[in-house]
Amino acid sequence: MPSSPRYSIAVCNYNMAETIEESLRSMVEQVDEELYEVVVVDGGSTDGSRDILRELEAEFDNLRAVLDRSDECDWLGGDRNISFEESRGEYVLESLDTDDYYHEGVIEDFVEIFHALEAQVDRPFFLSGRGMNIAPRGLLLDVPYYDVGGAEDRDHWRRLYARDALIWLDHGHVSDSLGYDFDLRGEISRDIHGKITDFQSGVSFWSAIRWTLHHEHHYIFERPRSLPREVLKRLYDLATFPYAYLKSLPLERHEAPAEFQRKGALEARIAATRMTLPEMEAHYGFQVDCDEFSEAGRKAFCEYADT
Repeated sequence: MPSSPRYSIAVCNYNMAETIEESLRSMVEQVDEELYEVVVVDGGSTDGSRDILRELEAEFDNLRAVLDRSDECDWLGGDRNISFEESRGEYVLESLDTDDYYHEGVIEDFVEIFHALEAQVDRPFFLSGRGMNIAPRGLLLDVPYYDVGGAEDRDHWRRLYARDALIWLDHGHVSDSLGYDFDLRGEISRDIHGKITDFQSGVSFWSAIRWTLHHEHHYIFERPRSLPREVLKRLYDLATFPYAYLKSLPLERHEAPAEFQRKGALEARIAATRMTLPEMEAHYGFQVDCDEFSEAGRKAFCEYADT
């Protein structure tokens, strides 16, 4: 293990035994072991993941498994906070998943973009990408995730935006799914848990109903649908929002920043502020050398705006 890594790749795992080894190898084998550590917090897996983590920890000097803190929280948000506490790097890459395979070179390319931007921005910030984020560890400790049952990212983004500490990079794919896809039942369960969490996080009930009846589509949290499917989705939302609101009432609640108490406000802010790399370079006045990027990095970050 490097004595003082500059970067920590903070990963959370729960019951991903079929994909965790391939996923973690795709991370640890593409970074400089003297600069990067990979910290994996397991949330109490029962499928053999923990044995795999022990084997990988023995193989890689810069990979560390945290297996003794699974009883401290209930959900992913809490596990992420533990991963930040356990990280030793000045900067933390987070939200990398153990059911994704990361393309060679994209992690260090993403970090280079962050530092080029950091030189132009006079405050700590969280750079959000697609399935890969980076921020100073201090900011993540100062603005932690809430330990709620879903949609913890949306809540986190609202609070970061309210502090003017979120910059959103729009880019192409940096990873491929290794196969943990939800079936219809799983999709419905995840959607309802997300609705419950939105209400826990301060989104108002009536704004959710108004959003269901009419809203502008940005296709950040939604998928494009045909007209018949759109009608069915709205009927489904009209039924499930009241259910989710009632389920949220006895749960711990947090107050959302005033500008994000309306359903849809977060997605509208992301749509208005996200930038591709060329747009970000022009806006902030920096330039990265895409010729120095990996092939996957050039496609994901530099060529994405042209596709």
